[in-house]
Amino acid sequence: LFMMTKRKLKLPFMLKVMRFNIHLLTLISPPLAARVVNHLWFKTCRVAEPRREQNHLETAEWKTINVEQNKIQLYIWGQHNEPTILLVHGWNGRAAQLGLFAQDLVEQGYRVISFDAPGHGRTSANSTNLPEISRVIQKLSHEYGPFKAGISHSFGGLCLLHAVREGIEMHKIICIASASNAERLVEVFAAILQIQPRIIDLHKKLLEQQFGEEMWKRFSMPEMVKEITIPGLIIHDEDDMDVPMKSSKLIAQEWPNSELVITAGLGHRRILRDKTVIRRVTSFIGDKE
Repeated sequence: LFMMTKRKLKLPFMLKVMRFNIHLLTLISPPLAARVVNHLWFKTCRVAEPRREQNHLETAEWKTINVEQNKIQLYIWGQHNEPTILLVHGWNGRAAQLGLFAQDLVEQGYRVISFDAPGHGRTSANSTNLPEISRVIQKLSHEYGPFKAGISHSFGGLCLLHAVREGIEMHKIICIASASNAERLVEVFAAILQIQPRIIDLHKKLLEQQFGEEMWKRFSMPEMVKEITIPGLIIHDEDDMDVPMKSSKLIAQEWPNSELVITAGLGHRRILRDKTVIRRVTSFIGDKE
């Protein structure tokens, strides 16, 4: 799934080129334009880690695990005999972004595992999708689980919930700044690249051919959480410019055993470095079992 944020609008030349090419293809061949749009949807973009994130990785044990055709980069903090927490980053993110959670959880006596998803960080590939990341989580659950809790950010929430629906064992779930569903992401994608509705309709048909006509329901967090009895903590900042707060409100409305926490002034990424948020998450996870 290809996602762009308002922050990326600071690169107008790149955006204008993409918009122009799609517009030109739309005039020449709508089916070809739709295929190009579909290709872009899955492309990822790696972002260099700031020094503060590199420091978190220096304290981790590095391992790799093969999942299908990808060599997944893993990061493990803490002792192997402690209850295990899984961290799942978002689209165009990386494991290191959640490093402060790992640090705090290890101090509380947990083992923490995170990974760079396909096409992200130090993991191979340059594209991925929700089911593929979900299968990575399922493989990690088989190898290192069961997990006491899972902490996800943004698109990682969809991937984590999908893996839970596929049967992995998890006692608590934390979703931070979660995108609610794939259909909304398509709308944002279309608006940023100024894609005409007829091309988006063709793109959606291609997605349905790839993932099934029921994908819009299967890849919707409000739908996924309806049957989940696992306790959930949902955190979202009211000043998030990437994913609107109403996304988490929709999820909370359908998740019977969840709590919604609203923050202010942290945005979409700085929320991952806020000490109050980190303490709230650690408190929710609770004492070791």
